[in-house]
Amino acid sequence: MNTKTTFTGQPALKTYLFGSLSLFRNEQKHTYSLRVNGPRLALVAGVACLACYALVVSAGYLWLREGRKIDQVSFFEVAFLRVDKIRHEMAAQQFAKAQAALAAKDFPMAFVDMSSGLHNDPDNIAGRVGLAQFLQSAGATDRAINLLEEGLVRTPDNQVLIEATLNLLTTTGRDGQALKLLRGQLAPQFSGPNGTLLRTYEVQTSLNAEGPAAARRLLDSYPDLKTTTRSLPMVAKVLWAAQDRAGAIAALSAFVKAQPDNFVGYADLASYQQTAGLVAEARHTADLACAQFPKQFAPRVMRIVTLTPTKPAEIVPWEKEIASYTKDFGDKPEAVAMLAEISGRKGWVDLARLLYETGASRQQDVRALAMYYSDALMFQGKFPEAQRILAEIDRQTPDSGNFSVLLWQREIVAAAACGDRDDARENARRVASALRRDPDGLEVIRQRFIKLKIPDAVAELTLTTPSAKSATVPALKPVTQDKS
Repeated sequence: MNTKTTFTGQPALKTYLFGSLSLFRNEQKHTYSLRVNGPRLALVAGVACLACYALVVSAGYLWLREGRKIDQVSFFEVAFLRVDKIRHEMAAQQFAKAQAALAAKDFPMAFVDMSSGLHNDPDNIAGRVGLAQFLQSAGATDRAINLLEEGLVRTPDNQVLIEATLNLLTTTGRDGQALKLLRGQLAPQFSGPNGTLLRTYEVQTSLNAEGPAAARRLLDSYPDLKTTTRSLPMVAKVLWAAQDRAGAIAALSAFVKAQPDNFVGYADLASYQQTAGLVAEARHTADLACAQFPKQFAPRVMRIVTLTPTKPAEIVPWEKEIASYTKDFGDKPEAVAMLAEISGRKGWVDLARLLYETGASRQQDVRALAMYYSDALMFQGKFPEAQRILAEIDRQTPDSGNFSVLLWQREIVAAAACGDRDDARENARRVASALRRDPDGLEVIRQRFIKLKIPDAVAELTLTTPSAKSATVPALKPVTQDKS
């Protein structure tokens, strides 16, 4: 028994908690009493709490390091309860793991990591935009838009997020929704530092949703846009749509001069010049782009387009440019695909077939090249041959998100042109089934077939409940989008 003497001089019969509590006996009254040593009890309690805290911190640290595999978190950050910093570091590592999973084409794991990272750091703009791009490429466009709009609620003045949201809306045919967002939730931002950017998007979406006349009136009400460099491409589009071709070309020329490192300006300017019959000017623009970007293949494709023969004497230079391009970039699948896509748009059947045959000898997957070849055939009115090629691609293609939707749309056109109404309706049902969770995207495609005057496809795309036997598209498997 540990017997210690207190300040009264009486010996303690027994002590507890390292002397914090002492038991005494009163010999005269034959009673016992328990006395508390306050300072010592406080010291013992403090040491015990510190030990428990250290144990909990150690357990949390080990769980983060070993259980969650978060290597960037330090022991002291856990000890001092720096929750926000811990969550940011967790998110950074999860986003890094997501990029590695994307590189390895492990799309489900990439989705999980990106979602977890955004949950831990919801203000991470790059992570939010990256996840939205992933969802959109997987066909979940509505989910991507909702994700970006949620970000705008948190940070309505973030320029990167504003551009990502509006670009997604305008490139997927949702210009009405973009206008509603601009004139509603984002309206207070028009007077802020992003005012010019928002006005530019408002005019652009007005052009797509309300027509050239309304867009021109809106543009005239914002005279500052005509002198703002970043707004000049949009100004050119509105002027071009309003039949002011000279003004559109002048605006794009000023943009190229102010932003010589922006290739899109060269491409749009050359296209406008060529359409306006200014062939020599378009070729000069293409030469400027090739000189500015000597190692890139997109300017070389633009040069091929501008060299399109208009008379027999121009055929040889055009063919030489194509031969030079295939020599320099024939081993790059993306370069072959770009020229093949242009060939499909222009109806260059021989070149599209050549690129398809070249790709078949060098690439494992030539479905996109074959699809572009079918585009060229349809451009030239050779629909039966195009239908056979598309059917063969379809047989070799498991349902693969956007690629399948693009393929089925082409099959609808070819079948309708060949008078095969059953095949057109069946492929329309497949499109409707694939986009059953994306009603806005489905409406964009339905309007496209209304313009093409294919009533069988329109009827199937109007149905609210696609056929049960129609093909479905698995989620979370991004594919390269076709711009045609």
